[in-house]
Amino acid sequence: MTQDVITSSAYRRVVLWAVALALFYLFAGCFGTRQLRGYKAQTEQIRQAWLEDTATKDNGKTGAGNMPNEATPNAVRVGMYINQITDIAVRESSWTADFDLWFQWKDKGLTPGETFQISNGEIEARDKRETIANGADHYERYRVRAQLTKHFDPTRFPFADEPLVIHVEDSVHGVNALNFVADAKNSGVSPTASVNDMIKINRFVTGVRLHDVGSERGRPGSSPERSNMRSQFVFAMLVNPPGTLFHLKLFHVLYSSVAIALLALFIKPIHVDPRFGLGVGAVFAAIGNMIAVATLLPRAQQATLADMINVIGLVTIFLTLVQSTISLYLFDSLGLEKLSRFFDKVSFAVLLAGYAAVNIVLPLVARN
Repeated sequence: MTQDVITSSAYRRVVLWAVALALFYLFAGCFGTRQLRGYKAQTEQIRQAWLEDTATKDNGKTGAGNMPNEATPNAVRVGMYINQITDIAVRESSWTADFDLWFQWKDKGLTPGETFQISNGEIEARDKRETIANGADHYERYRVRAQLTKHFDPTRFPFADEPLVIHVEDSVHGVNALNFVADAKNSGVSPTASVNDMIKINRFVTGVRLHDVGSERGRPGSSPERSNMRSQFVFAMLVNPPGTLFHLKLFHVLYSSVAIALLALFIKPIHVDPRFGLGVGAVFAAIGNMIAVATLLPRAQQATLADMINVIGLVTIFLTLVQSTISLYLFDSLGLEKLSRFFDKVSFAVLLAGYAAVNIVLPLVARN
C-alpha cells in the first residue's frame, strides 16, 4: 500500500499548482487594468473634443467663441431648466427629460418657439406656458417632455460618469436667419430633478455650436450657396456613476456562487455529491447572473468590466472543479489523504486571495 506521507516531490507539485493559479489571476488583473485604463483614456479624449467643439467651460458658464452675441439682429437668447429626469434605459440607449425652454428675441419674422426641435431625440409633449411681447422684445417659455437618445458606455459600467445632453435647434432657419445665444446665467437643474437616488448630477454646462444638417432636403428656393449650418443650443449634464453599491447588487449572485464553490474545498473529496454538486450549482448560478447583467447593458465590441468580472468568476468556479477532481484522485485512487487535504487548503487560500484581489483592483481602476 502507498504510504500516506507528503513527499518533497508532492510539495513541489502543489507549489507549482499554486504558482500557476497566482499567475492566472496576475495575468487577468494586468489585462483588465490595461484595458480599463485604455477605455478611460478614450473617454477623456472624446469628452475633451466634445467640450472644445461646444465651446464650453467647466464652471457652468458658456464661452461664446466665434458665435454671435445678443447684438446680432437675428440672435435668439435661449435657456433651459431641467425639472425632472426619468426613465434612464442603459440597454435601450435612451432617457427622458422634462424641462422648461425659453426664447427671447427681437426679430418679428422669427417664431423660435414654433419651429424648434430636439435633434438628438423626440418631443413627446410641448406646452406653451408663457408669452410676453413688449414692443420689439419677445419672450416665450415652453414646458417640454422629450425622449433623448444616448449611447451609454458599457466598458466601465457602473463606475464611469455619463454626460446627458440635449440638443435644441431650429427646424427651418439656418444661421443666416437665426442664431442662438445661450442664457447660461438662468439655465440650471432642479435639486429634485432626479427621481432615482442613483442619478446624481455632478455639474452642467451650456453652449452654442454650429450644426451641419448636410442638405436642405430639396427645399424649394434652396441653392448650392445657401448655408446648411444651423445654430444649435447644447445643454449637457454630467451624471455621477452609480458606483460600488450598484456594482455589488449586479454581481452579488456571482460572488455568492464563487464563495459556495470555494467552501466545497473543505468537504472530503470522497463525498462526491456535495463536493462536486456545489461547484456545478455555482456554475449555473453564475451563468444566470451573467445573463441578467447582459440584459441591462448595451452590446459592446470590447471586453467590458462586467465581462471581466463574469469570466473571472466562471473560471474560478471551473478551477475549483478541476481541483476537486485532482484531490479526489489523490484521496481515493492513491490513498494520499494528507496530501489531498494539504492540496485543498493551499488551493483554497490561493483561489480566494487571487479572486478577491482581482475583484478589488478592477473596479478601483475603472473609477474616474
